Amino acid sequence: MNCSVVVTTYNDPSRLALVLEGLARQSVPPLEILVADDGSRPETGELVRSWKTRMPVPLVHVWHEDRGYRKTRICNLATLESSGERLVFLDGDSVPHSRWVEDHALAHARADVLCGRRVKLGPMLTSRLDAAMVRGGRLECLLGPVLASALRGDTERWSLGLRIPAPLARILHPRPRRLMGVNFSISRRAFELVNGYDNEWSERREDRELELRLLRAGVSFASLLNRAIVYHLHHRVTVESDELLDGCRSATHVRCASGLDQLRGATSVGRQ
Repeated sequence: MNCSVVVTTYNDPSRLALVLEGLARQSVPPLEILVADDGSRPETGELVRSWKTRMPVPLVHVWHEDRGYRKTRICNLATLESSGERLVFLDGDSVPHSRWVEDHALAHARADVLCGRRVKLGPMLTSRLDAAMVRGGRLECLLGPVLASALRGDTERWSLGLRIPAPLARILHPRPRRLMGVNFSISRRAFELVNGYDNEWSERREDRELELRLLRAGVSFASLLNRAIVYHLHHRVTVESDELLDGCRSATHVRCASGLDQLRGATSVGRQ
C-alpha cells in the first residue's frame, strides 16, 4: 500500500522541523510528503526547501495566501498534488513514531478510515525536545524521557505511546474511534467519495465535520490505538465550540458543495 503523507502547518517552522525529522526516519517511507501550509511566512518555505535533499522521498510544499483559517482548503490542495492510494494526515506539531507510516499501511485493509491518537507531551519535555532527540529515537524508548515526564505529571496519555502487537491492540481497542485530524489515514476512494474537506469550513472541528459525512456515506472506521503513535508538542489549547456542528449532525448530505472537485483547476497555484 503506497501512502502519501499530508502535514498541516501554519507559521511554526521550529516544530515542523521536528516533525520532518520524525518523517525522515520512517521504517517504511511514504511515497511522498506534502506540507499543507495555510499561508505561513517565508521561513516555512525556506525550511521545506532545505529538507528536500535530506528527505528520502519527494517533499512538496503546497501553500496559499493567509486569509484566515483555511486548513480544509490547503488539505484539499495538497491531496490533489498527491498520488498515493492512501492519504495519511498529520499535524505539524506532532512528531511521528518511526513506525507510524508502517502501521497505517499495514492496517489499510481493516477499514477505509484508520483513527490514531497522540501522546500529549508536557510543557517541560516539549521545551527540551530537539532534533537530536528525535533522530535518536529517544521518544520511543520505554524507559526514556516520555515516561519520566509522565511520572512528573508533565506528559499526559503516556500509555498511548506503548506500541503493542497489532492483534493485541485490536483486542484492547475493538470499537472504532472518532476521527482526529492530528493522526488519521483514509483511502483516496473514500476521501473522493465525500469530495474531501469542505473548503468553506473556516473554524476548528473540520475533522468532525468530515467524519459525519463519511459516516453517512457508510465508510468503515477502525482504531489504531497503541499503533501509529504520534507525540504532540505542548501548546496553548484553543477552545473549540460545537456550535457550528449542530447543523451538521442533522444534515443528510455526503458530498460537500465546495471540496476537491472545485479546486481541481487551481492546483497549479497551490505549489510554492
